[in-house]
Amino acid sequence: MAEARSPDNFRCHHQLMTQLKQRLSRITSVMPVGRPLVYLDYPVHDNVGDLLIHQGADAFLADYGYDVRGRFSIHDFSRRGQADESAFVLKPSIASLDRLLLREGCTLALHGGGNFGDLWPEFQSFRETIIQRYPDTPIVILPQSIHFGSARERARAARLFGAHKNLFVFARDAESLRFVQDDMGGAGDIMPDMAHQLWGSRGLASDGRESGTLVLRRRDRESRRAASTADAEFDWADLNGRLSTFSLRALRKWQTIDNPLRHAVPNYQLWRIYRDRLIRRAVDVFRPYRTIDTDRLHGLILGALMSKDVRYGEGTYGKLHRYVQLWLGDTPLIEPDAVKQAAE
Repeated sequence: MAEARSPDNFRCHHQLMTQLKQRLSRITSVMPVGRPLVYLDYPVHDNVGDLLIHQGADAFLADYGYDVRGRFSIHDFSRRGQADESAFVLKPSIASLDRLLLREGCTLALHGGGNFGDLWPEFQSFRETIIQRYPDTPIVILPQSIHFGSARERARAARLFGAHKNLFVFARDAESLRFVQDDMGGAGDIMPDMAHQLWGSRGLASDGRESGTLVLRRRDRESRRAASTADAEFDWADLNGRLSTFSLRALRKWQTIDNPLRHAVPNYQLWRIYRDRLIRRAVDVFRPYRTIDTDRLHGLILGALMSKDVRYGEGTYGKLHRYVQLWLGDTPLIEPDAVKQAAE
């Protein structure tokens, strides 16, 4: 990819990335800036991809001047069910969300990403519960990739979401948008990932001395291959030492406690410190390298935000190819791994 780093190609990449950030402004036509807003389901885990989405959403809300009345995670309002309960239980604290949405007339914005479908059932179940609980609330689902392995689950979810008459879903690719418009019969639009709002951030600048290749590979249920322990490979979980892992568990546990004392300092403010620190670690790992070789969508997107050369493989359901084909196909800095493609 030596030719990809010419001034003309860098200029082409920068123009495209600027256009993607500008496109996100269209969200304001569906989610009015003048109406108060609640942000729900921000991620409390160590997947840097989800954290980049969340940081990008925060930047978007700040850049456009939204009045955000509350930011909550799945742990603020729910817990896993016990043996004598259903798999998913709302806590009494849900009353605080009722007040914001029903009495104060807030728009509800649900976190974007790639967990809409049956691959990550805990988050899908929470999303469905919220959709059913607030049938009259304006709800916006920020850009998602949608995937169902089960046709039965796909049809069931389409009926449930389609029954909400004030729901708007932003999809990150054309296949996901077809689910929204054709299966659900709902309102939707196609939109790039919220992490693109971070384009131009000072902390993502490269130092111009990059060399070598960083290999970033999934080790979770979206990987297409058996887990590897190769020293040359990296995944997001490698950013966490013992102290960071302890902090994550403590922050998550703190959010599960249904006690008013835990709101003396909002959970979100504590979590944001952890989130930003972990993202800085990921950027520091990426910064020395010229090329990122990855099967993670946000490995690809972070590489693009840092103007790296990126070679990408694929996960379990074609998410990266769908995304690149729609949004990043015109940048010369990003290309599929031809060797992997030939083997598939």
